[in-house]
Amino acid sequence: MYYVNPNIKNLYRTSYNESRKDYIRLDMNENPEGLPVQFFEQVMGSITPEYVAMYPEMTSLVEQLAGYLDCEPSSICLTNGSDDAIRLLFEVFGESGKKVVSVSPSFEMYSVYMKMYGMIHAPVIFNDDFEVSLDSVLDSIDRDTGIVVLLNPNSPIGSPWQEHEVREIIKKARENCALVVIDEAYHYFSPKTFIHCTNEYDNVLIFRTFSKMLSIAGCRIGYIISNEELVSEIKKACSTYPVNCFAIKFAEKILGNPQIIDALTEIERQGREYLLDKLKKHSYEYHFNSGNYVLIKSKKDPKQIFSLLKEKNILIKTYNQPVLADWIRVTTGSIDVMHIFWEQFESVENG
Repeated sequence: MYYVNPNIKNLYRTSYNESRKDYIRLDMNENPEGLPVQFFEQVMGSITPEYVAMYPEMTSLVEQLAGYLDCEPSSICLTNGSDDAIRLLFEVFGESGKKVVSVSPSFEMYSVYMKMYGMIHAPVIFNDDFEVSLDSVLDSIDRDTGIVVLLNPNSPIGSPWQEHEVREIIKKARENCALVVIDEAYHYFSPKTFIHCTNEYDNVLIFRTFSKMLSIAGCRIGYIISNEELVSEIKKACSTYPVNCFAIKFAEKILGNPQIIDALTEIERQGREYLLDKLKKHSYEYHFNSGNYVLIKSKKDPKQIFSLLKEKNILIKTYNQPVLADWIRVTTGSIDVMHIFWEQFESVENG
């Protein structure tokens, strides 16, 4: 048998090989309908054979992002989606045997990569009221901590962090020579950002993606924002061309058309309000704080609801963690999409 890194050999990964293209996808917090068709066609119409034949040129997008975010181009590193940013985090800064402090449940790829690079998870567990205290996070940070992960807002719970909380965590981490990652994948659904903290503290990194509100998950593009010193170290571990030409073109056009972002934001907001209104009127227990997803406490077993909805070509998310075992998570989209979901959800719940 050939050598396999034991951290890889002992790692369990969820398979995503099953086709989802013929379903209403409410399971991974993508935009269920995508970009407006006319805008999509305009972008595709600007792509030439020569453009695709060239290796990707990222400089113009980085400069555009820097203007959009009001930061220096040297503070930005493009990545192949958020997964790539997380991998780079642990590949560059992950010290084997050190702790990673994060709330739980949370985005599973952090757990995957921390195990891959030999780090130890120190989870701070949400209680049954979907709350976690600042003190419990602070108490978990010590000299054995290498990285602290904050998702703002958290997925799947949707809890945002407050300014004073984040600053206390950053300061405690810095005292213990630990980095703080603030994952803002759902920034457009919860506009509070902590990018300014990258100018005030030398141990902060911000992760962003174009996969959620900006609706190009299939293009695989995200970015890291931090101080120049940390970004320069990250870039050493990047592939030569981490982002493809289609991703660059779509990202440039989206950033250059803020009305598209405004329209996408409003479409999701209206659909979410429609769903929340239905849940309230029909006396469902639900949890929403921020993000493009709602937790619903179903009357039937969540795994049964998942199977029944899948038969109706609708995908949702279920969980094994005790705090979420009785809940389903539903991605929010347009009113039309939420109406279809609601009609089918009610039929399987009451059928």
